[in-house]
Amino acid sequence: MLVDRLTGEKKIVEVWRSIAQTLSTMANLPEEHTPKLQEALEHSLNDSVLGENETNYQSYLRLLYRTGQLARLVVAAQTMARIFPTYLPLEWICRMFVRWTAYPVEGNEFPLSQEETTEYMGKLLRINKASPWGNLARGLMYREEGSLVEAKAHLRLGADNIKNSLMGWELLRSVQEESSDWPGVETSCRKSLAILSGDARPTVPGGEDPQAYETRLRLTQARALVHMGHKNHLKKAVDMLEQYYKTDLDCGLLLVRSKIKLLEFDMASEALKELESIFGSRYQLKFFSASLLRAQGERQQARQLLEELVKEEPGFAEGHLELGRLYFEIGEMKQAQVCCMRAGKLDPKLAQAFLYLGHFFRHQDNMDKALKCYEKALSLSPCDDDVGAALSDLYRVLGQYEANIQLLHRVTREGGRASCGWAWLRLGLHHLALRSHEPAIQAFQCALTINPHDGSGYECLGDTYLARGAFSAALKVFTHASHLNPAALYPLYQIAHIKQASIVGENLQSVEDFAAVLKWDPLRPVCVVSLVGLAEALLATARKHQEQCFLTNVKDDCTQAITCLIRAASMKPECSCIWKLMGDACVMLYPMPPSLAPFTLPARLVHRETQDLEETVEVTKVQVLQMGIRCYGLALQGNPEDATLWHDLGLNTYLQARAQEGSTGGPKEETPTRELLNRAIQALKKGLTLDPSNGKMWSSLGIVASHKLCGNNALAQHSLIKACVCQPSAAAWTNLGAFYLSHGKTQLAHEAFSQAQSLDPAFVTCWVGQALVAEGIGHTEMFDLFRHTTLLGIHSESSLGYAHHVTDMACDPAKHSQRAAENNLKQALPTATDCTVFYTRGRRCRWFQHVWLDPGDDGPPPVGNKAYEMALDSLKQNQGESGDVADGVRANLGRTLTAQGRAEEAMAHFSAIKEPDYFTQCGLALASLKAGKFEEAYNGYTAALHWLAPDDAQKSHILVALASLQYKFQNSEEAKKLLFQGSQLQGASVRGLLVLAALGLVLHDAVLTNAALAELTAHQHHKEHLHNIAFLRAAEATSKGNIWEARCILSRTLHQHPSSAPLWRALAHHLLTHLPSSRESRGAAVIAATTAAAACASAAAKLTQAAGSHKTIAQDAVTSVLATMELERARQSSEGISLRQAQRAVLMCPGSPEAWAMFLAARVLSGHAQTKNVCQLAQIWSHKASPGVSSWLKTLATGMEKVA
Repeated sequence: MLVDRLTGEKKIVEVWRSIAQTLSTMANLPEEHTPKLQEALEHSLNDSVLGENETNYQSYLRLLYRTGQLARLVVAAQTMARIFPTYLPLEWICRMFVRWTAYPVEGNEFPLSQEETTEYMGKLLRINKASPWGNLARGLMYREEGSLVEAKAHLRLGADNIKNSLMGWELLRSVQEESSDWPGVETSCRKSLAILSGDARPTVPGGEDPQAYETRLRLTQARALVHMGHKNHLKKAVDMLEQYYKTDLDCGLLLVRSKIKLLEFDMASEALKELESIFGSRYQLKFFSASLLRAQGERQQARQLLEELVKEEPGFAEGHLELGRLYFEIGEMKQAQVCCMRAGKLDPKLAQAFLYLGHFFRHQDNMDKALKCYEKALSLSPCDDDVGAALSDLYRVLGQYEANIQLLHRVTREGGRASCGWAWLRLGLHHLALRSHEPAIQAFQCALTINPHDGSGYECLGDTYLARGAFSAALKVFTHASHLNPAALYPLYQIAHIKQASIVGENLQSVEDFAAVLKWDPLRPVCVVSLVGLAEALLATARKHQEQCFLTNVKDDCTQAITCLIRAASMKPECSCIWKLMGDACVMLYPMPPSLAPFTLPARLVHRETQDLEETVEVTKVQVLQMGIRCYGLALQGNPEDATLWHDLGLNTYLQARAQEGSTGGPKEETPTRELLNRAIQALKKGLTLDPSNGKMWSSLGIVASHKLCGNNALAQHSLIKACVCQPSAAAWTNLGAFYLSHGKTQLAHEAFSQAQSLDPAFVTCWVGQALVAEGIGHTEMFDLFRHTTLLGIHSESSLGYAHHVTDMACDPAKHSQRAAENNLKQALPTATDCTVFYTRGRRCRWFQHVWLDPGDDGPPPVGNKAYEMALDSLKQNQGESGDVADGVRANLGRTLTAQGRAEEAMAHFSAIKEPDYFTQCGLALASLKAGKFEEAYNGYTAALHWLAPDDAQKSHILVALASLQYKFQNSEEAKKLLFQGSQLQGASVRGLLVLAALGLVLHDAVLTNAALAELTAHQHHKEHLHNIAFLRAAEATSKGNIWEARCILSRTLHQHPSSAPLWRALAHHLLTHLPSSRESRGAAVIAATTAAAACASAAAKLTQAAGSHKTIAQDAVTSVLATMELERARQSSEGISLRQAQRAVLMCPGSPEAWAMFLAARVLSGHAQTKNVCQLAQIWSHKASPGVSSWLKTLATGMEKVA
């Protein structure tokens, strides 16, 4: 060679450098020149300059790797690392270490020692933490040391940073399999398969065939999915295994295992048969046959097979484990322990064996051994969900919360795990126990994302929302959980509980929900809490009904609640809350009036020896309160330091004293009541020693101490003031104000009530107090205050005060004019009636006579009769009442009966009045008149005229009544004489003048008529009489034949008073009754007249409705229909407008015979009448109509029958 011929060191170096540069730049260097390139690079390594020398080293290392001189490569890299402090030689050292370790060759050890290798790894990772080969090497080093967790972390980092390399994922997968990290194995297989599919010529580790390597990866991935065990994972594994199970027994066994876990027993059985036909009888197939039988519940056959299997194959660990599981399920714990210990001894890496040993020791309450077994199982199989869940549960039982949270965080931090729902669930429970609601909600949501059909997960999430206060969200979650599992009682109970607590405000619905839970006949603890919840819901409903004064509903709710609580007490009598609620239910029955007594309650509550819970007895109010005291006493036995129970006991005792107070008649009979009051004070003082800052107890003590039989006003005042200081509330200040008001301290009472109003403006009682203060000092705003109290709520004192002032105003015409409040009075009367009905419910007092105050348009309600009768009964029992009051009640009752058509009963009550006056005498005469006893009526009016009439105006009215009776007797002259006599008196009756004018028209006495109309001129613009006066003048003109003048009179008056509905009605009648003659019937005059009449009738109806009067609506509707019928007949039209109007009239006035008569007439006119229907309707309404209409209906029915 040329180099051998050269002399001189420099020339030789230059030649080798030139050779190295020339050969290095060649793209495809022939193999025969490779040794020369290596020799040239070796000569150039020590003689070149620094930068060029580094380049030569890089080329030299690549050349050595390409030629397979790995040992020399490591030494050269080591030398380069000493010269150049770069990462490149360190990368080569780590890379060679990875290759030597991954694919070891017998007799060929790695050139460097472990210490040197570790040193170079550390240097490389310090230079570049993400170095792929450095992390792979460090991972393999950790693997050799047994630190698999650290090994996986470094191997995963190295595999991620080497693109399109299968080696890193292969190494990582081997470590993951060794550590039973099956999610990691599945991920590594998936990454490797992606590299294989994306590379046309992949480099397979170990030189394995790519197709075979891909198959092995898929089977490994399927095995990992089976071990992961989630339903979705098992389905993916089945899809993979079904392609290979006929050619590989292990693959077929995995397929059978997957189908058993998926509960696809038929398909698993078919697969076993198929495998047996392909591979023959194998002990593995016998094992899975036994597993299938155990999963199907055929435990006896499974036991027989497994016992045979362990005898045939005593070294098969899984067989012993499966037999141990079976023994555990059937309760043979000792044999289960022996089998599991034998399985663990045969296969120390079998995690399930240690899991069941942990179950056994936990069942034996040996928690230390159970914990060790679970921890051992977790170390063998860190990704086994059953193992992790069991260990986490035991950590919580033992209180090792830190270890538990570390375990759960480790499991949930691992990505790609779709089977760690158990960990998220337990992590949420851990946070919920620590009241960390937001992390708990996030954890439960993650668990439900993994298992969206897990009812228990939704229950936990609902509990968290409930604990956080998100009640609507909790209700939705529990509702969804109930839909997922309709047989689950816990969601149903929680739904009922949320609604019952007035959280959503559905107490009535919660009652139904609790009843639905009880229908499932749950276990005793569930039954007890459901009964208590149902009772609480019923009591909450009762309180709402009590606020609305639905006392019957209150009674029903309380009695049902007591029935539920007595059932709960029979199951758990030591529970204080049950007896407390039962006492509350008894106290709520105190406001019930005597009309709702007695109460039907379980006999077990009254007589302890009664065993039948369904047996009931009737008890009085006092007995109910006595039972309440006993219930609170039983509650105090279980919880004697509960101040609220002492308060409830004292309040119940006070109410019992109030209930007995009405029956005390003397000092001796007052003694039991006084003793009860003293006991109430002692109970309240005991409660205050336990809770001195309880404002409610101070208020209750003040109320009891202020009772007249106690008379301890100093204690009462101190207690009420103390209540306002401890817990200032509207109720506390109102009680203090009531105390001052009852003792005549008006100014102090006013200030206390003002404080209550500022604290709660909607508290009705303080407004009642202010109204009573205003009433006591005669303030002008007292009526407005009482009216305001009725708007805020129902209160007995406000009802009494408002009804009193409304009655006073209604009976004093002067106040009408002062207030100009006739409309206000009309609106106030119904409210005052309701107030009086509430006040008198359960009371027997003279205020019953105020129950009916205003008959309105439809006459007095029937409740008025009952109220007056009850008032009379009360007055009879209370002999101290004045006779004037009884006479007033009888007079009111007589007027009510007269208005209802019960005239003879009214006569009896009027006759029973001891001191009759003018009005009662007139009432008796009117009742006699309506009873058909005209002579008695005439005598009654005569007596009122001569003896009782207070002035000439009333005498004039009496004379009108007497004249009407004379006219009934067909004595027109005497009637005219009486009417004329009345018209001569001062303040003559306007109605008498109207009757006189009408009588003159009937008798054709023009002088009399003109005289009467002349007297009526002064009243022609009075709104109550103007229509009658105009009608009489029109009638006078009509009697003279001046039809046009009569129409002008009505029209002229109507223009002056267009808001008078009776005037419009009179004009409509006039137009219809004075249509043109038949010869002109087809002319425009008839059409104009009927059109005008329809318009007038419509205007009258609208004005009547606007005024709130309903008496004449039917009359106006009938007039309008009649006008329309005449119009259609004149036009010879068949549009059916009159029929539609008649239908509308019937809808507006379904009880009017005249409206039905017009409807029938319209149907006949329109040609839509069906003979049978018309006849039936005509016959029905002919019995209810006035004589004229009844005659027409009968004629119509007869005519239609003839036509038919």
